[in-house]
Amino acid sequence: MKRWAPAGLLALLLALLACALGPAGHRWIEATSLLVDVWSVGQERAAAPSTWIIYPGPGGESRRADVYCDPGAPPGARLLLAHGLVEAGKDDARLHALGRALARHRFLVVIPDFPGMRSLRVGRGDIDELDAAIRASQAVSACGAPDGLPLGAVGFSYSSGPVLLALDRPGVARPDDFAVLFGGYDDLVDVVRFLTTGRHRDLGIDYGGEALPEGRWMVLQANAGTLADPADREALATIGRMKRSDPGADVSALAATLGPAGRALLEALTNTDPDRFDALMRRVDPAVRGTLDALSPSRSLDRPLGIDLYLLHGRSDAIVPWSESLKLARSVRTTGRVRLALLGGFRHARPQGDGGDAGWVTALRYPADSASILDILAEILGRRRESA
Repeated sequence: MKRWAPAGLLALLLALLACALGPAGHRWIEATSLLVDVWSVGQERAAAPSTWIIYPGPGGESRRADVYCDPGAPPGARLLLAHGLVEAGKDDARLHALGRALARHRFLVVIPDFPGMRSLRVGRGDIDELDAAIRASQAVSACGAPDGLPLGAVGFSYSSGPVLLALDRPGVARPDDFAVLFGGYDDLVDVVRFLTTGRHRDLGIDYGGEALPEGRWMVLQANAGTLADPADREALATIGRMKRSDPGADVSALAATLGPAGRALLEALTNTDPDRFDALMRRVDPAVRGTLDALSPSRSLDRPLGIDLYLLHGRSDAIVPWSESLKLARSVRTTGRVRLALLGGFRHARPQGDGGDAGWVTALRYPADSASILDILAEILGRRRESA
């Protein structure tokens, strides 16, 4: 006799319930199915996209985005998934697993590639990249998607800032659009503070935390290109790559070649003393500090956003501390609603120990997290428009 796996029995039960319930109940059933997909995101293999698009980047360059949708179920909303500082870029298997899962629930999912972020560089141009990608996503018509569908821009970690700042520009966001930020931030300088000293602050309270050891070198590599001296840029980027690959690497010879601006940035990012952080950051080249400020929502949002925001953050995040989403929830100006969920079962924009247990097992292990995510997923599913 065939034995049913727990996941199969759960799927059958959900299907029976969906038939018995009305639209609201059906949405909660869908949300439960999608919740298991979220908890399973690190375990799924990449799936080939439904199609892809080429669109003009900020300077007219060609940009490519993969698209997921279900031809048998016309989309009720569009989602843009923006990768962060990751060398895989749009080809990150986790993004594609999430795209495939969301497409099963009548979302048209667009996953663009951002060359700067894929190269582990940050800059003001990232906001322009998101601007172009959002506008292109609004026009994708694959799988019969009609014009004017709501669009949700989803940012992970670093990309959360450019997502918000692009939506802040005139003509980008529309009244029914929304943003979902996972592991986002309010102020990049405070993210650097955490990655170098292990300290973060909120409402005057100082917190400790376990920062990713290679985080300081990621920041160095990402910001090296902002300096004016080409020799400093190359040396600092090389130091960052070497230290990320081998924390014990001897970089003294490269450090000795640095000019004043390069030395100031390296000293600020190798510092571990919280009491010295502010003074060292004041010595950093104004171009670097200006870039950090320009990419920080707390310093650069020009006007109230007219959209709803969903902020989710793992309490064990070792790159962007959870206090950043708390601060963002308070500081962001929006005429829409702000939903915030701090998740004990997540680290940096992914579940704890992803790749192990089945999604439904992990969902049951963290019931409080699952309840918070389920509520937000049900609300996002409710933003879809019904097909004609």
